[in-house]
Amino acid sequence: MQNAHYDTFISYLEKEDKNQAVQYALSLLEHKSLTIEALYEDILAPSLLFFACKLEDQAICIWKEHTRTSIIRTILEATYPYIIERTSAVKKRNRKVVVVCPQEEYHEIGAIMATHYFILAGFDAQYIGANTPKEEIISAARVLKPDYLALSVTNYYNLFTTKKVIEEVKRDYPHVTIIIGGQAFSQKGATEQIPFDIHLEHMKDIFSLESEVAQ
Repeated sequence: MQNAHYDTFISYLEKEDKNQAVQYALSLLEHKSLTIEALYEDILAPSLLFFACKLEDQAICIWKEHTRTSIIRTILEATYPYIIERTSAVKKRNRKVVVVCPQEEYHEIGAIMATHYFILAGFDAQYIGANTPKEEIISAARVLKPDYLALSVTNYYNLFTTKKVIEEVKRDYPHVTIIIGGQAFSQKGATEQIPFDIHLEHMKDIFSLESEVAQ
């Protein structure tokens, strides 16, 4: 998985050099060295997924991880113009997707990436935030009237809250298709607890949804 681009990017992250990290990531898109998908999957996601503190850094590990996450989030926001540019060639699917992280779930990088992938796949996608209370998710379902509700969960301990949210959405808005994704669902038996419709195990799975909603 690792390559020269990844190694260079990681060298900036390890120094918490935000300016260089952001400039380098955007330069890869600007010079068409990588696609958006390759940047996300081969560089940004692994830089978080395989983050580990050195033994001597254990006392400062938490803020180092938060700093790295903040840098990645800035890059994702900065790539949005490239997302817009790509959408001009994407067939619109006329389906609304709301992406959200439930209450107490603060890991939002995967949710933001997923939102961008939905857009690139032709969906009308909207990310409504991390740590979103159940009542706000229900409100979004009522006001935005999505065809899909995608919940991103990283922390296994947030599955109970996620289950409650989904049950209420299914009760009040049975037409909404429930999508789940995130590291929490990789745990053994995790998906058995959740009344979902679609489990996205990889970002690329989003593009396979196109066939389900093609006009």
